[in-house]
Amino acid sequence: MRYVDEINMAFGGDGTKLYSTAGSKFKRECLMNDLHLLDASVRHLGTDINYVVLENLYAYLKDKVSFYFDSPVETVARIDGGYRISTRLGSFTCEKCVISVGRSGSKWMEQVCKDLKIPTKSNRVDLGVRVELPADVFSHITDELYESKIVYRTKQYGDRVRTFCMNPKGAVVNENTDGIITVNGHSYEDPAKQTQNTNFALLVAKHFSEPFKDSNGYGESIARLSNMLGGGVIVQRFGDLIRGRRSNPVRIEEAFITPTLKATPGDLSLVLPKRILDGIIEMIYALDKIAPGTANDDTLLYGVEVKFYNMEVAVNERLESCYDGLYIIGDGSGITHSLSHASASGVHVARDICSR
Repeated sequence: MRYVDEINMAFGGDGTKLYSTAGSKFKRECLMNDLHLLDASVRHLGTDINYVVLENLYAYLKDKVSFYFDSPVETVARIDGGYRISTRLGSFTCEKCVISVGRSGSKWMEQVCKDLKIPTKSNRVDLGVRVELPADVFSHITDELYESKIVYRTKQYGDRVRTFCMNPKGAVVNENTDGIITVNGHSYEDPAKQTQNTNFALLVAKHFSEPFKDSNGYGESIARLSNMLGGGVIVQRFGDLIRGRRSNPVRIEEAFITPTLKATPGDLSLVLPKRILDGIIEMIYALDKIAPGTANDDTLLYGVEVKFYNMEVAVNERLESCYDGLYIIGDGSGITHSLSHASASGVHVARDICSR
């Protein structure tokens, strides 16, 4: 991951700041309030700089590597001496094949595993909301740590709720996953693009036992319910949620915060399961102890946010499947869950192929 970070720096990320939670005074403050700040190093590239890095990487590689865009892979088949990849542009053959489809390719990956009889097991789904509040509420934390990964265990059910993808002075955005509209967040390195608000996700992880295996289907059904009621993403004031009433355009407009995403005012209690929503409310009150103002009436909750994970593909320590030379990497493997971790998995496999 350090090697990946060096590449990011060399291709446009130079000058961005690396934040670390190690040794932070907020760790003790969190523990005093039954919250747990995870140790993490976070390089803030921002959505804008990340695009620059990818653009520069492509410019460097385009004369060294053959790229085929807009050419979805239809099938991956085993043949003597390797693999045949069938696409709209025709077939390609290789001795070694690396599959890296990201979370958006989960259904495709599932079919490939089924066709090739590669063992898999069900993964989790993360359900929750995106919180938006004035940047000043969290500034004493974000100025030092930028992104704080905080975990809380609820008193009522013992579920774990965590903060995720914190965007200081960022914007809330829509995310389209196979026609399902969910919510996400962006942040920017360029001060001209920054806002007066900070947003972050509050997520509850749900694991399922036999006989149910379709964790992504469960998350999709809740997201579709939100889309049905709100025509997309729903937004609700925290005060309205606590009082058991839906938000309306007037109350959103009169709030002491300007939303960065145009969403439909509504009632998240009609969408999210009670257990999930209870955990989120409990976490907001816990965060209010270290960042007073989190539980203000005008804090905005956007829903739903869903993090879909691929079913976990059976791979060895080389990230190689049960077939020699067929590697499954990135979030499509169900093993990695972040940009830097996925990047590191690609480097790991590349080194393994070179060594063999």
